[in-house]
Amino acid sequence: MKNNTPMTNHKLLNRQLKKYSTKELSSNSDFIQFIEAVSDSYEAFDRDKELSNHAFTITQQEFTEINEKLKEEVELRRLSIHKLKNTLQHIKAEHYESVTETGDDLLEIVDLLNDEITRRKEVEKQLMLAKEEAEKASMAKSEFLSIISHEIRTPLNAVLGMGHLLLKSNPRPDQVDNLTALKTSADNLLMLINDILDFNKIEAGKLDLEETSFSIKKLVKDIITANTNSANERENKIVLDVDEKLPEHFVGDTLRMGQVLNNLVSNAVKFTHRGVISVRLILKELKQESAMVEFCIEDTGVGISKKNHEAIFLPFMQASTSITRQYGGTGLGLAITKRILLLLGSDIKVKSEIGKGSVFSFTLELKTVEAGDNNAPEDDSVDFDLDNKCILLVEDTLFNVLYATQLLESWKAKVNVAENGAVAVEMLKNNKCDLVLMDLQMPVMDGYTATTKIREFDKETPIIALTASATSDVRKKVMQAGMQDYVTKPFNPNDFFIKLKKYLG
Repeated sequence: MKNNTPMTNHKLLNRQLKKYSTKELSSNSDFIQFIEAVSDSYEAFDRDKELSNHAFTITQQEFTEINEKLKEEVELRRLSIHKLKNTLQHIKAEHYESVTETGDDLLEIVDLLNDEITRRKEVEKQLMLAKEEAEKASMAKSEFLSIISHEIRTPLNAVLGMGHLLLKSNPRPDQVDNLTALKTSADNLLMLINDILDFNKIEAGKLDLEETSFSIKKLVKDIITANTNSANERENKIVLDVDEKLPEHFVGDTLRMGQVLNNLVSNAVKFTHRGVISVRLILKELKQESAMVEFCIEDTGVGISKKNHEAIFLPFMQASTSITRQYGGTGLGLAITKRILLLLGSDIKVKSEIGKGSVFSFTLELKTVEAGDNNAPEDDSVDFDLDNKCILLVEDTLFNVLYATQLLESWKAKVNVAENGAVAVEMLKNNKCDLVLMDLQMPVMDGYTATTKIREFDKETPIIALTASATSDVRKKVMQAGMQDYVTKPFNPNDFFIKLKKYLG
């Protein structure tokens, strides 16, 4: 082989050229070009082979990895089906057949789940129906309480009213005792009725809070005065201690605050014998427009065991059944107290031990009123003189007419009576009066309708509703009808007079 044999980069091709190439071929340009092309092909083939081998190796690795993952997923699926079947064994309804524990039939599980979904939807439907029935029952209960309230309060108004008038008529000493017992019993009955109705309002979320100006010292003194007789009966002494730095006038819901304080003071009196009840008002912090006031009612009574400190605030619950037998009560007073305080942004605390008395306390943030402010409460001392004002009493119950007439005339008012709303409308068309006292539930024409008709020709005469209903929507309906205010039967004569004075002054 000659040295001028063309050389390539491929060993095998070089060997073949040395063996078979001739001088003529080696000098032929076409042959040389052909050999270069073959050499390039050899090199491309080697590269492709190397890449193919590498790719095959990678594919084998990936296949192995995927195969392992598939095995893991199959095992996971098997375990999932097993756990799912075990779960179905626990949640399935009694009428289901037993779930096959072996095998991986997902269709069996799907069928069971569809059956369970169908059953749950039926249960939900039944629950919705039960909820609707419960709501209807709740509405019926509220309506029943409203009716019962009206039917009880109407005669109770006359009982309390006549007792008040008789006590003011210079009775004999022996009659005073009887009349006082009558009044105390009637007051207790009214308190029980109010507790039940107030609890019903709170449960329904319909207990509305109002804000009026008031004297905090007078509020507390009035409550102590109201509990003085029962305290004397048990040979108790009530002591009032008011912080000297405490402002005189505040803005708040005096009705609910009074209810809370009265519940706590009356409880302290009831569970104490020959002891002391201390009522303390402490100024905790004075701000620019408000004050933090702590109310503390402490007694030396029977006390409460620590295990019952929470239970006494539950509805219809007392510390023990013996308390119900010995002291009476509905067990609603403290439950109502706690819930009213929550509405007022506070909570009640108790410290007590058996035989060592009890301490109930709570703190309220109250808006302050300056003494010279126009919103400061006026002197509400009762002088019992209506100065011959003409009052139209619209009332259909005879004994309530008798009581209201005697009461108003004792205050030097002139009283005209209309037995229903229709008569009242005709009387006011022909004669003017200074104020109308309007009963709401009457035959022929009720108080709402009568007021609406009166307002068509008389928009100035004050009309005050007289209602034995204690539902939360009464005030709204009264205002919508065109009345200025309302008085709930049975009413306190002093409070009643102050309200009359407000519109006749």
